Amino acid sequence: MKATKLTALGIAAGMGLAGISQAAAYPEFEPRGRLHIDAGFHDEDNVDMDDGFLNRRARLGVGGDLDELWDFRIEADFAEEGVSAADFRLRRSLDVGRITLGQTKVPMGLNQLTSSNNITFIERATPQNIVPDSRRMGVFYDVSEGMFTFQSALYGRAIGDDADGDMPLGVAGRFVASPELGGGQILHLGVSAAYEDFDSDSDYRTLGFSDRPESRPAGVRLISTGDIDADSTTKYGLELAYIAGPFSAEAEYVNVDVDRDNGSDVSFDGYHAQVSYVLTGESRSYGSGGFGGISPQGNGGAWEVAARYSHMDLNDRDIQGGEQDSVTLALNYYHSSNLRFMGNVIFTDVKDSGAVSDLTGGETDEDSPVTFLARMQYNF
Repeated sequence: MKATKLTALGIAAGMGLAGISQAAAYPEFEPRGRLHIDAGFHDEDNVDMDDGFLNRRARLGVGGDLDELWDFRIEADFAEEGVSAADFRLRRSLDVGRITLGQTKVPMGLNQLTSSNNITFIERATPQNIVPDSRRMGVFYDVSEGMFTFQSALYGRAIGDDADGDMPLGVAGRFVASPELGGGQILHLGVSAAYEDFDSDSDYRTLGFSDRPESRPAGVRLISTGDIDADSTTKYGLELAYIAGPFSAEAEYVNVDVDRDNGSDVSFDGYHAQVSYVLTGESRSYGSGGFGGISPQGNGGAWEVAARYSHMDLNDRDIQGGEQDSVTLALNYYHSSNLRFMGNVIFTDVKDSGAVSDLTGGETDEDSPVTFLARMQYNF
């Protein structure tokens, strides 16, 4: 409740200031938001899944420049799962790089760091949902010079994550080289790592790794480790991407090692690979170590086709979280840079999953549903 009130007050204050921004050059304020409406229908196998519509994201906020050096962003999500804070941060430009204070994304994973407005598929690949942390409170530094990008973070908990005990302390870093190969070609090579330590008397040390079958409307998680008592986690990731005009490809590997309080350490890993092609000739934008969106060049909009394969293994030692393989085919239509319609068909195969066993009353630990997913998205 405290987080909800703080979020609402932050948005209201920012929107109120936006009304007086025209009186001076600084500060400058600009409203921002996004609306993602999903519809999902499932050809079920062994596990019952939900069909229907979902308000996936409904974000509203404000951002802008406070002066020549400082900028800010306040943004909250009013989706069906309740009000939550997204970016709540101040950022200052330095002679070399920028420093950010507040809540923003931990620098790990190309797919994770790509805005949900610009990801090629309706949901991120399962390994990117499970391993990299999303947004946390902390101090962040980033710099981009030429083809090189470096990002780092010292972070704690997320806004609204009010477990008992001392908050965790994490440190993360990401390095990207993106040489231009000529003829509009760009190669992306990235590596990232993160370490997080948990206090022995804190409830924050109880972790769990799980995900839905790359479909939020499904309402179930087919792979899950359950609760794990952790002393620390160590994560690392490898990134590879390539852009050549309307063609782009992306591949990532992620791993998390969990130092357990009781029992042997466990390790989980996963990867994904995807390709996309814009039929109308446009190219995915790219800069500062990450992907942007697609802006249609003609009056008829832009059409994109894509395919992805992802694999996640949550089985190790006494943990039977399950293995999940997914193949996704996508068709996207960009009416403009702000309005997009998406369609995905997802073929999922799960095996050796304790979560599936629990959902089926012990009848089986395997499941192979097919999902039909659609999204209407608008952002400003």
